Amino acid sequence: MKNSLKLIFSFIVIFFGCEKEVDLKIDESESKLVLNAWFKTEQHPVVEVNRSTFIFDKRGTDIIQNAEVILFENDKEIGFLEHFGGGFYQNENIEIKPDTEYKITAKVDGFEDITAIEKSLKKFTDSEYEFEYESFPNPSGSNYQSLSDIEIRLKDNGSSEDIYLFLIKDTNKSWRHETSSDTLYNEFIIYLNSSDAQIEYIYAPNLGQIQILRDELFNGKEYTLNFRSNDLRKYEYSDEERSYISQNVIEIHKISKSFYLYLKSIENNQYPDPFTEPTQIYTNVENGYGILATSSVTNIQVDEVAENNNE
Repeated sequence: MKNSLKLIFSFIVIFFGCEKEVDLKIDESESKLVLNAWFKTEQHPVVEVNRSTFIFDKRGTDIIQNAEVILFENDKEIGFLEHFGGGFYQNENIEIKPDTEYKITAKVDGFEDITAIEKSLKKFTDSEYEFEYESFPNPSGSNYQSLSDIEIRLKDNGSSEDIYLFLIKDTNKSWRHETSSDTLYNEFIIYLNSSDAQIEYIYAPNLGQIQILRDELFNGKEYTLNFRSNDLRKYEYSDEERSYISQNVIEIHKISKSFYLYLKSIENNQYPDPFTEPTQIYTNVENGYGILATSSVTNIQVDEVAENNNE
């Protein structure tokens, strides 16, 4: 017993009785450019450019409004992206083509030039999926709160490694009849739930929780997914003074592997284990940070009007 007590006491002394001062040198002035872009096939490119800051800097990342952002298509320069607000740049005259290599370079005085290269995905066609839904009253909610069960049947292409991302967006607009030119538009992500064990729930910046499915277990075969969400049906309201329309759009994306790795690395840092080191955030940006992500998307707009519409 005495020997056991001595061993315990020695353990405490070793781990808690020793202190050592370490002079840790951190370069607080070092800053690099950060580039974030999500290129969607058949949509115009939008890129965000900012700069990294020291971890204890309360400002967070700083936006860049004077960057020179150049876009290349199959290594051929096709145009500049113009600043339009915050740290965002776009070119509405350019459309992202399917199955094409894109390169972005961003140049800012005082910083090292950064570059990101990624290939867009092949077009996601209507023949690659089937979609059905059924709406019903919410058993735990009030009369007007309904739910929808969704079934998506994917017809996976066996010649490629496919990663699917699922979103539902509620797009709504409202306006007063006297000033219809002042129409207000809003868009937000609807919560989507599935009991499928193959679904990965990932938190994505600016999107919230999203659902990811990899085709590892059904490559080249059909796969059926079932989701539950808020009522998908269209809702319209109008009285003597104002009108309101709310409509849901389902987005099914095929995303690049780089995008998946970036989202996973962010997810792994949401709730870090105190006994493990933080995960390095994935990046495909040379000389900087961030991600150039690509996806091919199909949009499903639900036009059915809810039964209790305009009440």
